Amino acid sequence: MNDELLNILNDEQELSEEQLLNYINGNLSPDEQRMVEEQLNNAGFLSDAEEGLALIENKDAIPTTVANINRRLTQQLQSRRRRKRTPLPNMSLLILSTFLILLLIILAFIVISRMPS
Repeated sequence: MNDELLNILNDEQELSEEQLLNYINGNLSPDEQRMVEEQLNNAGFLSDAEEGLALIENKDAIPTTVANINRRLTQQLQSRRRRKRTPLPNMSLLILSTFLILLLIILAFIVISRMPS
C-alpha cells in the first residue's frame, strides 16, 4: 500500500505528526509554536486533528492513540480494496427482452396501420 495513505498527517507542506504532538504537549519554542498555529489556521483538517488530540486527557497516550487510528484506517482501506465487486446481472436476457418488446411494438404498429378504417 502507498505509504502516503498510511499516515494521513504526514505531508511535506503540512505539519508532521511529531510537530503536532509537540505543539499539543507545549514542547515548542515560541517561533515554532507561531508557525504551527499559522498552519492550523490555514488547514481545517489539521485544526480538527489538533482539537481532537487536545481532548485526550492523558497526553502520554496520544502517540498510541494516533498509531491505533492509523492502523484502523489502514485496515479499513485494505478491506475495501479486497471486497469483490458484485458482477453485473446477465445482460443478454435484458437485451433479448428489450428487443422482443420493440419487435412487438413495431408489429402492432404495422398491423394497426394496415387495418381498414
